[in-house]
Amino acid sequence: MPTLNRTAFWGITYRQLASVLGFYLISALLYDGALSISQRPWSKQSLGSDYVQGFPRILLDYSFKLLVTAPIWYILFIGLRHHLLARRVLLHVVFLPVFIVVWQAIYYLVSDTIGIGRLRNSGQVWDTYIGGLFYLVQFGIYHAYAYYRDYQRQRIQEAELRELAVKSELSALKAQLNPHFLYNVFNTISATVPPELEHTRELLADLADLFRYQLQASKTDFVTVRDEVAFLQKYLDLEKARFGDRLQVVFDVPETVLNAKIPPMLLQPLVENAVRHGIAPLIEGGEVRIKITQQNGQLKVTVTDTGAGMNGKVNGTGVGLANTRLRLEKMYGSELAITVNQPHGVVIDFVIPT
Repeated sequence: MPTLNRTAFWGITYRQLASVLGFYLISALLYDGALSISQRPWSKQSLGSDYVQGFPRILLDYSFKLLVTAPIWYILFIGLRHHLLARRVLLHVVFLPVFIVVWQAIYYLVSDTIGIGRLRNSGQVWDTYIGGLFYLVQFGIYHAYAYYRDYQRQRIQEAELRELAVKSELSALKAQLNPHFLYNVFNTISATVPPELEHTRELLADLADLFRYQLQASKTDFVTVRDEVAFLQKYLDLEKARFGDRLQVVFDVPETVLNAKIPPMLLQPLVENAVRHGIAPLIEGGEVRIKITQQNGQLKVTVTDTGAGMNGKVNGTGVGLANTRLRLEKMYGSELAITVNQPHGVVIDFVIPT
């Protein structure tokens, strides 16, 4: 059973492939039976003999149907899978005649070459009719199955999102006392710092703001890019106090994206990963660049560092990256791309709709 669920090619499992081949075999057997019965008035052979004698021709016929179907299926369900269903269905207006013409050309050529009988002259209209009907039936099944599969995936994703939301809410409730308490404590400590230690007071204020933002983020689903960037700036100010000149930070965030909405605390794990795993291991340090652009209704976020990289690997396995990857996948169906930055470092980016 596990073998049947493994992917053979094009995202098709062995179970699905076996189902398609079984559908074609049953269709060929039924068609052969229908032809054998229709030949009874003039056939001089028994029904069984006609059935067995005609099966190789029918098998060849449906083999070429499958051959021509494969690229059409690939275009509709792999190449254009993200397009609207209505648009893909409309493409059958073009693909159906193409299927008929190409299949008949190949089937007739091979049949004539190897000497297997086929319908000729006015009888070819039945090949066209049956072939077109079979095309509509099979792609009706494929579309129905794809819709059912997508619907099941959506239900599973929604269930996982609800479970994730419940867990996040419980975690937020558990963690709420800590940030709120620490936020007040840091403000109290900041008030007791003498004026000559103004930099220390500023660091404490930044740290208090981080806890306040975390507390606010636990109560909302979305924040503006402006708020998220302000949070990142305070976080990186604290990191720069620790690393000094070893850490250089560049924000490339135009005014046009500041009011866009994103989930809170989405960028911080990426920036923390860049600092912790990229910059910290290097004596000379490096640069972290945060770039956010907006185009065609999409927001692209890129975090680049010139640090140590990931020991030659480009797949981050940290908890922060895993959580961000999971949030992007469940909320938007987007992927977190992690690549090598040349000459050294890491580039992490993702795209979400706005």
